[in-house]
Amino acid sequence: MKTLIEGGTLVLRDDAPREAITGSAAQLHGVHQAPQRFANREAFEAFDDPGHEKLFMSVRVAPTGRPGEHWLVLEHATRALSALTERKFVRYWRVIKPMGAFVTWQLLRAVRRRAERAAVGPLRSGRLWRPVRATTDERARALPGDERIPQAIDTLTHGVTIRRAPRDVWSWLVQMGAGSRGGWYSYDWLDNGRQPSAAHIVPELQHPAIGTIFPALPGVTEGFTLLAIEHERALTLGWLAQDGTPEVTWTFVLDEAAPGVTRLLVRARGGPGYRFHGLPLLLTRIAVRVVHFIMQRKQLLGIRRRAESTPATRSCRHDRSPMADKDAA
Repeated sequence: MKTLIEGGTLVLRDDAPREAITGSAAQLHGVHQAPQRFANREAFEAFDDPGHEKLFMSVRVAPTGRPGEHWLVLEHATRALSALTERKFVRYWRVIKPMGAFVTWQLLRAVRRRAERAAVGPLRSGRLWRPVRATTDERARALPGDERIPQAIDTLTHGVTIRRAPRDVWSWLVQMGAGSRGGWYSYDWLDNGRQPSAAHIVPELQHPAIGTIFPALPGVTEGFTLLAIEHERALTLGWLAQDGTPEVTWTFVLDEAAPGVTRLLVRARGGPGYRFHGLPLLLTRIAVRVVHFIMQRKQLLGIRRRAESTPATRSCRHDRSPMADKDAA
């Protein structure tokens, strides 16, 4: 509850361990949602700014009727504070509803797994999820872009090893983005309008400049801005707030682990004001960890599959003669 309150959400009812009800207010229909803070319930109830919506959430535990089993129920309701805001929210909800349902489903599954793991002990094998886990050293390591959000609410680092040189992986990174770009190599039905992500290198997308927008979804102008780039080494994307500062950074780093082998590290960091679709801080952390892992894992494996299925670029070698090349062929 303390974390919820610190995140700006007001606890309207705390009936632990059966139910908790929270309330918050923000411009949920917008990209920059401007969450409000309230000193008490009376201030929350009195708030009536017509440009905002109020979000109510209930988390409760209910018995199933079977010994040792309970339902975990998550419900939310939104009330617009004006007719105009309601119309804007309806349009927003039509777009975000599939993702919202997906997030809720994954969140509940994650809570169930953790509860069951706590009850019966660690699972014998987590190999299904190991391909994108970063090592302890990788998680602790400073990466480009960290300095842009000094006080992050969370830092998520993942990695994958790819049997290609960094230059062969780089081409897939710089063409990312929804719509007219190469896609995000993740779940295209969620983040690319059901259009398959590119399965080949797109030459005209290989030289993005600082300030280039990588659209989050097809047909929208909002997206990730290219903040920094180091050729064939690192790029940092950022989701910018209205004042131009990054609310989120997303950094991709290529390390040469061995000749012809690349370790791709990806790190996402959220700024103090970031809230996932207006959720309170605690639920933002939980939801982002679940959703980001699922989407990031799919993306990393998609990049690896594409890079490894494309012929490697041959580097120039000055210590070999034409006859040696002919013999090698």
